[in-house]
Amino acid sequence: MTPAETLAALEAGTLDAARFTHRDHVLTAWEVLRQDEFFAAAHRYAAAIRRLADSAGVPGKYSATVTFAFLSMIAERMAASPGSAEEFLADNPDLLSPNVLTQLYSAERLETDLGRRVALLPDRVSTGSAPTADSR
Repeated sequence: MTPAETLAALEAGTLDAARFTHRDHVLTAWEVLRQDEFFAAAHRYAAAIRRLADSAGVPGKYSATVTFAFLSMIAERMAASPGSAEEFLADNPDLLSPNVLTQLYSAERLETDLGRRVALLPDRVSTGSAPTADSR
């Protein structure tokens, strides 16, 4: 499926959670950010991801912190990588690592109940290894 098709299935509640990979998360985030301004996209995406976790019987897997942090990283990187989804992934391979946020967040902060409900700010200083829109 294309990112647009995956996003449509995610929002419609017809996506199979067992087949929704981290790569799919990144690409659907890219797609929703391509379609909408940041806060509207964040609202759409967070609601759809939360519904997916609920329907899969794992509501505790949803994290507002992780969702908002990934959306922010992806939106920033999109400003410097305006091509297709595949070009975006090629330019930003670190986003395919589920551990990319550990540069900014301790595991304890990412795993808190508060972090699942509220988008928490990072508690670590980045080492600067990941490119930003300003550094490209």
